[in-house]
Amino acid sequence: MRRFVLGTAGHVDHGKTTLVRALTGVDTDRLPEEKRRGITIELGFAPWDLGDGMLVSVIDVPGHRRLVHTMIAGAAGIELVLLVVAADEGVMPQTREHIAACEILGLRRAVVAVTKLDRVGEELARLAGEEAVELLGERFKAEIVTCSARTGEGVDRVKDAVRRALLELPVPAEAPRARLSVDRVFSVRGAGTVVTGTLVEGSLTIGAPLRVVGETGVKETAARGLHVHDQAVQKAEAPTRLAVNLAGLPLEIVRRGDVVTNDASLMPTRILDVELRAAAPIRYGMTASVYTGTARSTARLDPIGESTEGCPVARLRLTTPLVVAGGDRFVLRGSDVEGPSGAVLGGGVVLDARPPRHRPRAKRRAVVDALIKGDPAAVIRALVDEAAPRPLPREAIVSRFIVSAEAIAKAADNLVTKGELARIKNAAWIKREALIELASKARRLVEEHHKKAPLDRGLVLETLRKRLAAVAGEGAAEEVLRIAVSKNAAVAGEPIVIEGDIAKLSTFTGALAATSGPVGAAAKAIGDAGLKGVSEHGAREATGAQPREVKAILAKLVREGVAVYAGELWFSRAAVDDLRAKIVAHLERSPRLTIADFKTISGLGRKQAIPLLELFDREGVTRRDGDDRVRAGST
Repeated sequence: MRRFVLGTAGHVDHGKTTLVRALTGVDTDRLPEEKRRGITIELGFAPWDLGDGMLVSVIDVPGHRRLVHTMIAGAAGIELVLLVVAADEGVMPQTREHIAACEILGLRRAVVAVTKLDRVGEELARLAGEEAVELLGERFKAEIVTCSARTGEGVDRVKDAVRRALLELPVPAEAPRARLSVDRVFSVRGAGTVVTGTLVEGSLTIGAPLRVVGETGVKETAARGLHVHDQAVQKAEAPTRLAVNLAGLPLEIVRRGDVVTNDASLMPTRILDVELRAAAPIRYGMTASVYTGTARSTARLDPIGESTEGCPVARLRLTTPLVVAGGDRFVLRGSDVEGPSGAVLGGGVVLDARPPRHRPRAKRRAVVDALIKGDPAAVIRALVDEAAPRPLPREAIVSRFIVSAEAIAKAADNLVTKGELARIKNAAWIKREALIELASKARRLVEEHHKKAPLDRGLVLETLRKRLAAVAGEGAAEEVLRIAVSKNAAVAGEPIVIEGDIAKLSTFTGALAATSGPVGAAAKAIGDAGLKGVSEHGAREATGAQPREVKAILAKLVREGVAVYAGELWFSRAAVDDLRAKIVAHLERSPRLTIADFKTISGLGRKQAIPLLELFDREGVTRRDGDDRVRAGST
């Protein structure tokens, strides 16, 4: 069994609904106003069993000029257009507009039914058919049939022509993504919210998790029930008309134009980069209505320019977001535009559904040129170049471009193998030469820190990571550090050495030795002071250095084990070690260390005693118990 979707097209009152009823036995006019006025106002639907396992979903569209937007919504997802032309009127304005919309949406196969044969002779019917052929030109492959839906004459010929046309259509490729554009939303007592639409790709099964994506965001749900033309099914496969009972969603939060999908990458977007097929010149700042799927928005058109293939390329800035994937087609309408297609301004295909807002125009042009050419390798090169210096995340290519994400990823991996690109944690790509430049930058940052703070051991590793991440992202920063540490000859500067939490150049030993100059003077002052300690002011007097340099000198002496810092004083490391040993020996003889005991052992006053006792507490040598100290870990 194979399913198809067919849509009608044609001017108002040319007999579309009457012909559908004659073919299927279903009256698609369901609204009282449609019955009263005798014209189609909303989309109508009918199942049509052509036999031999051919099941057709028929979408009957309105023909009135004020309802062209409804017609475009109905055309979303159809595979074959049944163009209805009345023999007594021939091609009319909405005939032209409908065909223009169908062409823009990618339809190239049609059956032309010249109706109302009972009202005119064969000659007028033939002329109407010739006029329709002229309208379709070489853009459509079409078969023309004359008929009268009222008398039944020629209806079987229409059926046979439709069968032949459908059998010539290629079998749709299987798609992992399911997508249905909602055209109706209603509530069923005991079931809840139900949406209908054309399932244009993929498949849906009962119970499977789904997302309803639209202007207001994303709503998580599941398929509680599925119906294909009032028949309950466990699984529905595209293409087909489908009703989906949505679990857990109230009626008021789902609307026409929303998309039901299982694809987490489909998101609303306000910017589209598109290839245009325009019936009028595109002017900067021009506004038009945009129709895609069953949704509608208004957009300002900003020309990007003409691609190298000679195609006009524009950026659409939408007033309300649309749910669009790369490769989707759209129609533009503008009431102020006159031309051979009536109110249809033009349309085209989405090249990039989520383009970056601010990028150099030349780089953006390179991306759209590559997308139009359809060369995955050229696409990934242009995208990586546009994203630089940051890597291009793998997730950023899903559902976004007219070229498939799978083809782009495969091309990227080939370029990784060739050494042109580098892969970051299997989640992003970046130019290898960009990584080399960033590694050189990392070495320069460390070198600059050495010059700025020669007394430091080096640049704090976390600081270096953050600076690199600010330029290239966290994932790339780690890869950059790996290269900067290596002895890669392509990287400028000396290799970085990582010691604990510090990054330094491999040849860096410090600008000053601890035995000479201000450093030596500070070390001598601290050594001479012993347990009495030296304040920062005392160190300035001993060295004659400026305050900022004194801080660096004292920090260096602490790092190198010459001094110990406690309570705003710097003590001799050797003297502190000796005192610590005496305290431990005392606690081995006596369970408690009083303040008096400490003063007797150290000969120190309160100014030095308190910070040193607190130091030993922090080191885990002692533990405070009231006013005394006991051995750490004792009870």
